Amino acid sequence: MVARRAVRRLTLKVTRGVVPGWISGVGVAVILGVSSAGCTTVAGTKRSQFNYMSSADENKLGRDAYASEIGNAKLITSGPEYEMVKRVCDNVVQAAGRLYPDATKGFEWEFKLVDDPKTVNAWCLPGGKIAIYTGLMMAAKNEAQLAVVVGHECSHAIARHGGERMSQQNAVQILLQGAGAGMSFASLNPAAQQATMAALGAGAEYGVVLPFSRSHESEADELGLFIAADAGYDPRQAVQLWKNMAALSGEKPAEWMSTHPADETRIKRLETLMPKAIEIWEARGGKP
Repeated sequence: MVARRAVRRLTLKVTRGVVPGWISGVGVAVILGVSSAGCTTVAGTKRSQFNYMSSADENKLGRDAYASEIGNAKLITSGPEYEMVKRVCDNVVQAAGRLYPDATKGFEWEFKLVDDPKTVNAWCLPGGKIAIYTGLMMAAKNEAQLAVVVGHECSHAIARHGGERMSQQNAVQILLQGAGAGMSFASLNPAAQQATMAALGAGAEYGVVLPFSRSHESEADELGLFIAADAGYDPRQAVQLWKNMAALSGEKPAEWMSTHPADETRIKRLETLMPKAIEIWEARGGKP
């Protein structure tokens, strides 16, 4: 496996004194031990994934990255828009805990509303650290549509896509700096910080674009749809949400060139999942 070859290369560098001193032999041993048993199962879909980060290390990295990313942002902390976002986030977080209690164990849920009307974006870092940009309201026209987005973003953290992506990309040094060696996100150099944020899915790109693979996006769509439904929001609004996104996004590259499913593909798959989502929604009384 490529990841294990990368770990072996790193081990050789440590023994030869090539790697800086902050990478300890103990740290490498930990990564080697975890990577040998790094197959985990995604809550909800039961997909097998390779992820040699522990949940605790992912969550710590998420906390550090969140503090750094949000630290200089202009935040909205009161008013009707804030109250609406808070209400949706609270409902979605409770639903996520009901549906995926084991996966969300240890999460310290938190949300921030960022005053940036030009950025149509939202993300959730490991451990439940959520950011929503005011520009998202151009696409999420009501609470149900916002709940679909928040559910989707939380699902990336629930499915541990950030840790999986970092494992797949052989980001061994970032893993050791950010988590395995116990260093804070702030101690990384700017390039490493940027790479870490991208791997965790907090790239602020137009149209709620996160740098995950199409399979990760589809998985988050599925889990997020069910979370929104369990939170009491009409899951059928997911289809309209992505129609809104398509209208805002303009011309896009061919699907095979993109990290994200085409809007049409996404909508069709959501429609196939809709009967189960409606069943969940109706069981919750059909309202928040």
